[in-house]
Amino acid sequence: MSGRGAWTGVLLGLLAGVALGGILLATRSDSLFLRGGDRNDTGHDNHSVIAPVGSETSQAPAGTSRTEPVPESAAGSLGQERGNAIVQATRKVAPAVVSINVVQQQSVRDPSMQFLERMGLIPHRNYFRNVQNMGSGLIVSDDGLVVTNRHVVSGAVQIIVTLSDGRQFQAVLLDEIERYDLAILQIQARDLPVARLATGGQLQIGEWAIAIGSPYGYLLADTQPTVTVGVISALNRDIRKTQGERAYLGMIQTDAAINPGNSGGPLVNTAGEVVGINTFIFSDTGGNVGIGFALPVARVMTVIEEIRKFGHYRQANLGFSLYRLTPAIVQDLNLTDPVGVLVVEVQQDSPVWKSGLRPHDILREIEGIPMENIDTLYRVVYDANVGDMLRFRAERNGESWDGEILLEEKAPDEAVVRPEQE
Repeated sequence: MSGRGAWTGVLLGLLAGVALGGILLATRSDSLFLRGGDRNDTGHDNHSVIAPVGSETSQAPAGTSRTEPVPESAAGSLGQERGNAIVQATRKVAPAVVSINVVQQQSVRDPSMQFLERMGLIPHRNYFRNVQNMGSGLIVSDDGLVVTNRHVVSGAVQIIVTLSDGRQFQAVLLDEIERYDLAILQIQARDLPVARLATGGQLQIGEWAIAIGSPYGYLLADTQPTVTVGVISALNRDIRKTQGERAYLGMIQTDAAINPGNSGGPLVNTAGEVVGINTFIFSDTGGNVGIGFALPVARVMTVIEEIRKFGHYRQANLGFSLYRLTPAIVQDLNLTDPVGVLVVEVQQDSPVWKSGLRPHDILREIEGIPMENIDTLYRVVYDANVGDMLRFRAERNGESWDGEILLEEKAPDEAVVRPEQE
């Protein structure tokens, strides 16, 4: 009997524990339910069951579970946490980003006719075919000024600008600046969304960078721009391309993904300001490898100001050709200092001519910068504008002297600085 009494005590203890656990679980469940949503002053919870329009609100059947909606206060808090600086910056700029579709004429040879041409049976002829190109752009004024890259629209016979809201406009090419690979378009529209251009504050290497544009836009069924994020990888990058004579100077480097179709779109900081225009990438495949370059927005602002005032961008002219100082030239001219460049030719009545420089002078410094090579001069005048004064130091017959060059507008067929002659 003593053994049976012991087992009875154990059984009663277990039953009491189960009962107590049930009471605690019910209390805990009610506590959790209360924390899931606020209660009003009457003691009833504020949760509601969402019903289809036109039907009455009904309670969930007994024995079924009911999913409670997230309270508005909690949803708002979550949205604020997710709406970080990058999200806010994107919301400010994205409405002003456009897609640009271009029809260009390309000169081609007819392969079927080349044999007859080589035989002299028919004259050599070039044929033209229409090819499509696309890129991105940025609205910079509410009356329809749009900036993009020159290589996107060069040679175009038709330019169509598509806004992020789906509206389309035929654009007119106002001007193209080869030096900056920049083009300014005009569309006939008013009250357009405008992106804010950064006017102050120095960019910092390592700060966030946001690239917005329309990469591979021809594959997408909507007109919303694509956003990618990286950092400012480097500043003031000088890149001379292997093909052609164009040099890109003072560029912004970023690892934000830039792909075909991004050209002409903005590079944005976390304040929602445009700091550059995405221009080109380094790539062996044609796709993004994390090395992209943007034109600083200060140059864009200068071009826009020129176009508004004068109807076109006035490119500054110097009007002379130079040659590097080789060891042989230094010896022949009995020069004591090898740093400088030799003036070879000066166009009469050009700004350089008016400054007093003549052939065989040695240009030693410009704006206080030693003339290590011709690229030094090119960097100095790259961002110079009509009306700017450039101070220089030169040498003639062993005598050093100072002068000034007042920049004037370049004629269409003039070179700012002629390449060095071999």
